[in-house]
Amino acid sequence: MKRLKKRILLIPAVFVILAALCVYLFFGAKQTDTDTDIQVGENGTRSLIVYFTRSGNITAEEAEDTDAVSSASMMANDGSTEFAAYKLQQVTGADMFEIRTARMYRSAFWGTAATSFLEELLDTRPALAAYPDSLEKYDVIYVGYPIWWFNAPMAVGSFLEHYNLTGKTVVPFCTAQDNGIDVSMEYIREVSQGADVSDGYRFTAGTTEEDIRNWLEKIGISVKESVQEEDRTPDGEEQAMVGERQEAAVPADITAGTQSQRGFLNDNTLHSSIGDIHYSSYIPESYDGSEPYALFITLPGWEGLHFQGVGANMVEDFGTESINYNDRMIVLSTQLDDWGEVSADHAITLTEYFLEHYNIDPDKVYLHGMSGGGETGSLVMGKRPDLYTAYLMTSSQWDGDLDTLAEAGTPVYMAIAENDSYYGSGSLKEAYEKLKTIYEKQGLSEEEINRLLVLDVKEDSYFMERGFRDQHAGGQAFAHDETVMGWLFGEH
Repeated sequence: MKRLKKRILLIPAVFVILAALCVYLFFGAKQTDTDTDIQVGENGTRSLIVYFTRSGNITAEEAEDTDAVSSASMMANDGSTEFAAYKLQQVTGADMFEIRTARMYRSAFWGTAATSFLEELLDTRPALAAYPDSLEKYDVIYVGYPIWWFNAPMAVGSFLEHYNLTGKTVVPFCTAQDNGIDVSMEYIREVSQGADVSDGYRFTAGTTEEDIRNWLEKIGISVKESVQEEDRTPDGEEQAMVGERQEAAVPADITAGTQSQRGFLNDNTLHSSIGDIHYSSYIPESYDGSEPYALFITLPGWEGLHFQGVGANMVEDFGTESINYNDRMIVLSTQLDDWGEVSADHAITLTEYFLEHYNIDPDKVYLHGMSGGGETGSLVMGKRPDLYTAYLMTSSQWDGDLDTLAEAGTPVYMAIAENDSYYGSGSLKEAYEKLKTIYEKQGLSEEEINRLLVLDVKEDSYFMERGFRDQHAGGQAFAHDETVMGWLFGEH
């Protein structure tokens, strides 16, 4: 009898636990961003990229580095499908919209995994925070997502089933380590009634613009060429043209690359005494060595390291945007091996080599570092700040020696999101205060210090206005900010 009573008492306890678990899994915080606006692309195309990413559906300060749920999903740099969507936008020029659920998923990995598992098991369609008013103007809908439980997240179905897709083309793409996109194709076809669903594509860390174009060409979609106008030829020989132009005066210590992208020649290799140094290069056609040119070296983040694949560094826009500030400037985008001392020494060696073998104005040598590349750049500033006119650091943390930098007095601009999802802003704030204190002890005036040192901390609105949900990935926006880039190439 006592056992029966205990069992009876356990029943309500189990129901309470289950109810609490359901509340936890399905009643996360409400999305505050219910904006229905579409981010307009460059070319006024009739194409739209919609994407779902975990980092955009949990609180930003708690976002983790990947979209992974059960079947690991990966996209280097910020770990999200958002980054893949932006790579696709660079190639296509399409408009873009992020799919956001009405209630956020739990930031704990197991919470997201459990909720998504039940959604998949029950074939639910979670409510969304917002929908564009109409997809009438679009002929092609690119749909991006991570692979969750061997399928697309159910929220993708919520979006696609909301519209009449008759006569439209749906083009799926995903990020995943363990599975191809095939595991989700049946579901995408099911929820895209009336549309022609093309073969999908899985983005990886090494995916290049050329890979994307090859895929789109294979499925019959024509896209814009993301190269400069002067590098295009009617018969599409941009690669050969860039290569021939830049190989003309290559020193013997350099093996010129064979691939070109966005006007840059990729995978050049400097054979130095400390090892091979890989980089992409833009050398203006006007350069003939008769007069000094400026030199700009940009150190990309995780995406741009050499093992990620040739040209992976070109997903960042700092190199291509810098050309707009000086038409007499050689631009190098490195593909180094790490974010530590080895790569710092490689960056220094590459700079010294170009100063010695090319006609470079020593008063116009600029350095930039993004994310992990910013860490490398800070190490460079702690070793040889005297080589550079100014250093721009974006979305990163400071690792280098500040006393050496202060002794040289090389100007530094630190740009960071207040809530950078990878680094936070604390490291740069601390470095700024320490460096400012050193300058004050040197007897510098406030005006002199402000000329040498700038800390630019951006609020959430800065990134939201530019279409970035993740503030670390939003560091790309600094490349297009004339205040930030203009400082680097201005008078110092």
